[in-house]
Amino acid sequence: MREGKKIGCIIVLYQPNWELTKKTLESISPQVDEVFISDNSTNIQNIDLSYYKNVTYHFIGENKGIATAQNIGIDYFKQNKYDFIIFFDQDSIPSIDLVEHLYNKYLFLHKEGIKVGGIAPRPYNRNENKTYKGTIKKGKEIYPNITEVTEIISSASFIPIQNFEIVGNMEEDLFIDAVDFEWCWRATYKGDFRFFICEKILLSHQLGEKDLSVGIKKIAIHSPFRQYYRYRNFFKLLKRNYVPLYWKISNLIKYTFKYFYLPLCVSPRKEYFYKINKGIYDGLLK
Repeated sequence: MREGKKIGCIIVLYQPNWELTKKTLESISPQVDEVFISDNSTNIQNIDLSYYKNVTYHFIGENKGIATAQNIGIDYFKQNKYDFIIFFDQDSIPSIDLVEHLYNKYLFLHKEGIKVGGIAPRPYNRNENKTYKGTIKKGKEIYPNITEVTEIISSASFIPIQNFEIVGNMEEDLFIDAVDFEWCWRATYKGDFRFFICEKILLSHQLGEKDLSVGIKKIAIHSPFRQYYRYRNFFKLLKRNYVPLYWKISNLIKYTFKYFYLPLCVSPRKEYFYKINKGIYDGLLK
């Protein structure tokens, strides 16, 4: 039971695979009061949404980044007096009871006197059929099947809307990469908020465009376009005191490796070399 609480869902689109997005919509729309679709695509979606009685479609008209698209939805739900927001990527497929589980876990933590910044399911790689967990910061189980973590990914993150009044909205200049993590770190810094993952709730998800095997380890590979923002945002965030030291060090090692690996081993090599170096330049000097 939600005790009269209103839950809104924000789904950000960009040139989506509509078959996957349709699965996301079919699962999430019955679980929330309203779905707000924020579309960054260059062309308006030629889709019939009349089947869904609680979906609002907003066409932005150009790719302004995930943060801007999310902020449009956040402001929409603020104006309409909603209590909670859950975010989704266009290709993340939730279980049919995901929202109920997250809401109940939020209530439990709230009653324990914890300032909940946000709570999310455990994402798993549907291609590899295994869960995503941090390599260095794995989090700490503070209650059965509830792990406290430093940050949560955006997709399926369940956040009280009043938190945005304290912390602020997503940082639009970051455009896409680290938008979710930066907001979590800022929330901890500004409001002493804490973040959690429900281990028994899984989210079908895919990080990166593909996975490549490097020795015994598989790494997520993003496009040259995304690599620009990953490198640029890393150097932007490197300068901020509220960004965790572990993230700075681990990503410095990871991005140093990828600086050589991607241009040498992954096609299109020249495009990777150009985008990575432009990202470094812009992150350091602009």
